[in-house]
Amino acid sequence: MPRPEIRAQVTEQNLVRISYPAAFAPWIARLMPVSFTLPTRTLELDSMGSFVWNLIDGKASVHDLARHVADHYACHPSEAEQAVAAFIRQLGQRGILGLR
Repeated sequence: MPRPEIRAQVTEQNLVRISYPAAFAPWIARLMPVSFTLPTRTLELDSMGSFVWNLIDGKASVHDLARHVADHYACHPSEAEQAVAAFIRQLGQRGILGLR
């Protein structure tokens, strides 16, 4: 599920643009003053990323998301599952999604 401070908007091209606070390594974050405001980063998703983003509801599993991708893009289910898992992992590493 996207974290509350994440902002997503749809562009004119019908793609999703995500604004999120930059994440720093813990040792760097400890060096910053308490009043420091994290800079905002922007990530614009391609059409497949936007498709998956719109399916994320906090309830669907990677397998469920991959099934929708495989059906929509007519690709092999295992390819879709690998792609969706990598995408979710990347969003988690950027701090955009909270993974459970």
